[in-house]
Amino acid sequence: MPHSTLTVGSVELTVLHDAEVASPFEQSFPEVPAEAWEPYLKRYPEAFIGGNSRRTHFECYLVRSKGRIVLVDTGLGTSATNPGTVDQMFGGTQGNLLGELESAGYQPGDIDTVFLTHLHLDHVGWNMTQSGGLGTPTFPNARYIGNEADWAAFNTPKDKEIFGFSWWEDTVAPLKKAGVLDLVTEETKLDSELTITPTPGHTPGSMSLVINSGGETAFLLGDVFHGPAQV
Repeated sequence: MPHSTLTVGSVELTVLHDAEVASPFEQSFPEVPAEAWEPYLKRYPEAFIGGNSRRTHFECYLVRSKGRIVLVDTGLGTSATNPGTVDQMFGGTQGNLLGELESAGYQPGDIDTVFLTHLHLDHVGWNMTQSGGLGTPTFPNARYIGNEADWAAFNTPKDKEIFGFSWWEDTVAPLKKAGVLDLVTEETKLDSELTITPTPGHTPGSMSLVINSGGETAFLLGDVFHGPAQV
């Protein structure tokens, strides 16, 4: 799909569309009655599918600042890179991040930093080239940045017991083994225009990227909220 690109001062930001699924209202917000969605269906029809589902995008972001190229999140992935998540949770929907990256004029080796807003299974899908401990980091020249609190929360057998598959062992743990994962606990500057700041809530270690350049400011929020009905 066509890329959306905007500038924030001298920083260039491009949206990379990995995948899209329909998320039934009752699945994501079981406590919200169906009639409560009606005003939002009328006002934001593009955000919904079929009158009973949210349009859920798995988006990643390419940020260019002072010669640095930062990828924000690695999306859903594919059956090869994140098989349990893709095949068992999202009906086999395949991500296209690498195709999007190429169509924007970049290759995986061009990425300097991969910033993971949080370590949920639908934000880490392209971390590795292959699941099962058989792959290598997809972005071979990058340092990956995550949060220590998320590592502590998810680096347990609990999610495997809940979901029935080991997405963590496929996508996140191998980064630590490869020595390319940096875990932070507090505000971290990538350069004078890009700052990682903790925004916990969705997960214990959720973080956002704050862009300040040329008197303009933008925020990449991860899953701080999921759609216009939450604003």
